[in-house]
Amino acid sequence: MQKNLLIFDNSPSIGRIIARRCVSAGLSAECCRPSVQLITGRAPFTGYDGILLFTYRADERLLELVRRESESGRAVFIGLYTPSAAVRSRFRRAGAAKIFIMPCSLPDICVSILLHLSRGCSPAERIELFLEETGFPGRLSGFHYLAKAAELCMAAPQRLWGGMGGIYEETAESFSTSPKLVERAMRNLSSHITENGALTRLTEGRLAEKPTNTELICAVCDMFSRL
Repeated sequence: MQKNLLIFDNSPSIGRIIARRCVSAGLSAECCRPSVQLITGRAPFTGYDGILLFTYRADERLLELVRRESESGRAVFIGLYTPSAAVRSRFRRAGAAKIFIMPCSLPDICVSILLHLSRGCSPAERIELFLEETGFPGRLSGFHYLAKAAELCMAAPQRLWGGMGGIYEETAESFSTSPKLVERAMRNLSSHITENGALTRLTEGRLAEKPTNTELICAVCDMFSRL
């Protein structure tokens, strides 16, 4: 993906974990101390595609930094340690790309940042990135078939209403394989994610039993579109 992220939190509980997850997904990430003086003193952030910082309040220096960096085309992500709608609104108006109300799960933060910074990638690549961060095993062929099927359904949601009409065939054609193998591989993937907990993370606990292929594709499309 060849993107760069600067994280203003070098703690082993947040900053370093986020950096490691981003690096494993192909995103260059660097951590540094989170003081306001350091954040504002280091700007402008030439060479970075995005910055992530955490704050308790809408400090005027930070708001001005967000305005300046967003106007320069740089994504600014905010971890906010207050539920205040007014504070959140001020950062949003300043141009923050995404605001996370803390505590927020680190996987959710990573997925949101990765998807935002990967907007130049194809839809299938972005869906694969989302699936991998959710815990889907990328070594299985069903992983790639699912990403392609979800891409097709997101482009034309009505295709799901007819019970997967043509989805297996079109997905199989993309990979030079047969519709039956696609269907079987996706069922096998469903078994794995039910066992390893990825299904629970994908559906936020709403679905615990092994899903049908249609249910799985719908769940992926639903969560991906929300992100």
